[in-house]
Amino acid sequence: MHGLNRHETDYLYKEIFEDESYIPVCGLVMPEKPVVFDVGANIGMFSLYAAQKWPGSRLFSFEPVPRIFEALSRNVAHLPNVQVFNMALGDAPQKKELTFYPQYSMMSGFDADPAEDKALVRSYIENVAAGFEDQVRRAVLLEEADDLLEGRFDEVENVLCRIERLDAVTGSLGIDRIDLLKIDVEGFEIKVLEGIGAGLWPKIRNAAVEVEGDASELAAVSELFARNGMRTVVEQPAEYQGTTVYNLFAMRTA
Repeated sequence: MHGLNRHETDYLYKEIFEDESYIPVCGLVMPEKPVVFDVGANIGMFSLYAAQKWPGSRLFSFEPVPRIFEALSRNVAHLPNVQVFNMALGDAPQKKELTFYPQYSMMSGFDADPAEDKALVRSYIENVAAGFEDQVRRAVLLEEADDLLEGRFDEVENVLCRIERLDAVTGSLGIDRIDLLKIDVEGFEIKVLEGIGAGLWPKIRNAAVEVEGDASELAAVSELFARNGMRTVVEQPAEYQGTTVYNLFAMRTA
């Protein structure tokens, strides 16, 4: 795997391949050759997972940060069924500055806040430690937490990124359906959903969205799916208990 930071690559592998965090507990109903959109692809771990899980799939992967996009491109270069796009998706075509953390790339986002993001990762580490039965191992991880986070959010770059609407992209590609829409965009998920458009909504079969926000934001995302005929299920991994990070899954009911 090509990546920016080894600790992130290891985390993403565990989250996506081992924990299958983008698959709901109830499972997904998918056709033999699904169309999958990976929005917020980072280095492409989910794209690789999807290509392995559904060998006949067509995959479209979106990552706006050039340095991360380079790693994504290299990681999926051997897969002829994956197309990559150096752009973000949102509610309107535009160019917008994104806060990029070179030492913690997967937390980069349009509304990133270094203090809040560091606190979130600290909460994650504390939850992981709480799950250890071995008290010594738990204590060691908590003692090392500050060292693990040292400098991760101090280096910040502002990157100007291109944003397009999802319905415009599918229209230009001639895509007539999306069997799985995966979104992990660090707080920008409502903007992505607002770019779907009335004509595309009925063509989306399943969605997996990491929602980062308070109860009102989670409710707003759920409402968007419900309004467009999709049933939602919300899950929160044990590692994120007590935080504002949730996994929301949506399935078309008819």
